[in-house]
Amino acid sequence: MFTFDNERVSDEQDINLLLDKVFGDNRLEKASYALRAGVDPVPALSTVVRVENRLAATIRFWPVMVKDLILGSSDEALLLGPLAVDPALQGSGVGSALVRQSLAKANAAGFERILLVGEADYYARFGFVPVLPSFITLPGGRDARRLLVRQSARVSSLPAVGRLQPVGHQTAQSAIASPKPAFAV
Repeated sequence: MFTFDNERVSDEQDINLLLDKVFGDNRLEKASYALRAGVDPVPALSTVVRVENRLAATIRFWPVMVKDLILGSSDEALLLGPLAVDPALQGSGVGSALVRQSLAKANAAGFERILLVGEADYYARFGFVPVLPSFITLPGGRDARRLLVRQSARVSSLPAVGRLQPVGHQTAQSAIASPKPAFAV
């Protein structure tokens, strides 16, 4: 039996051990980690799964900005990830349940655009689609061919040419304090 729980400050070491186990020691070299450097995950949305009081899965959300490189404007968004499930539980449905539960929390908080770097085949069931044909890069100018988005029809479309940038933690917190209307996909 597993239980969902809000991430606690005391979970940080166990989360990092799980992330190393699932993604390897070089996970911090990925472009998506440059968006997380020096920024805290959104605490109200970061969730863990515990099995007999042991941390077995984690999902986090990070505030980011989508900068339109043609118009110069920027829009707030969330970056989902990483999602990590202990290898012993992979295939059990824990990851899918965690994604669904955490997206429901993000919807309730009013976030209308969520991006992630991942496998389209896995995340399509949650309403994520490839960002392409928009050309949105991650830090370092790397092409984000695995960049996916889930957004409300009420928000403007992604820019044709853009870049994901980190944003201050306070911006995401203010969005939770005064949420925008939630969306459903």
